[in-house]
Amino acid sequence: DRISHTTVRRILLNKGEKKSRKQYAPTSVPKELHPTVKLLVDSLYEEENTRTTEEIVQIIKEKKYRAIGSREPSQVKPDVVANMREEISLRQFRVRYGHAVRLVNQLIRMIYCEKKIQEGEQFLTHVFTDESYIQLGKNSRTCFVKHRHQSIKPAPKHVQKLLIWGGISVRGPSPIMILRGKDSIVDSGKYQMILHTKYLQWSRYQLFDK
Repeated sequence: DRISHTTVRRILLNKGEKKSRKQYAPTSVPKELHPTVKLLVDSLYEEENTRTTEEIVQIIKEKKYRAIGSREPSQVKPDVVANMREEISLRQFRVRYGHAVRLVNQLIRMIYCEKKIQEGEQFLTHVFTDESYIQLGKNSRTCFVKHRHQSIKPAPKHVQKLLIWGGISVRGPSPIMILRGKDSIVDSGKYQMILHTKYLQWSRYQLFDK
C-alpha cells in the first residue's frame, strides 16, 4: 500500500521533526523590532499560556515602544503571532485541570487507602466528603506551551465562586452546604463550622443510631 504525504507529515509532527518555516518579514512589525516583539510574545505566554491570539494582538497594540525604538509597530496581524509562536516552539494543547492536592499528600492518601483495602476494611462507618466550586464562566480549554505536561493546571480551591460541600457513605448522602462569595473561602475555622453544622448530627444518626 502507498503511504500518503499527509501520513508522513503527521508522523513527523508527532515526533517533533517538523521542518522549520521559512524566514518571513511581516510588514506590520519593523525589522529592527521583530526580535523584541517576539520576546514579548514569549513572555506573555510565559505569564499566562491560555491567552488567545486576539488577546496577544491587543496587548502588543497597547504596549508603548518608545524605550525600544523610534518606530512603533502598526497593528500586528494574528498570523504574525502564530509564526512567532512557532519560532519559539510553542504548541497548542487542550488544558487539563489536575487535582489541587499536592503530590506528597496524594501519595500519603493512596498509601492509606491501599493499606485499608489489604486489611479488609469495608468503610461501613466512614464518610467521604468533598467540595466543588461552581462558576458561570468556563475555564480556558486550550493553551500554548512548549511541552505537553505544562498544559496541566491545578484546579483552584480558594476563589470567589459558589462552593458546594457534601459527603457520602454506604448509608447514603449527607446534607449539602452551599457557601457564596467570601464565605466560600474555606480555612480551618470555616471547615469546622461546616462539620458542626451539616455533618455531626447527621453522622451520629445515620451511622450509629440505626
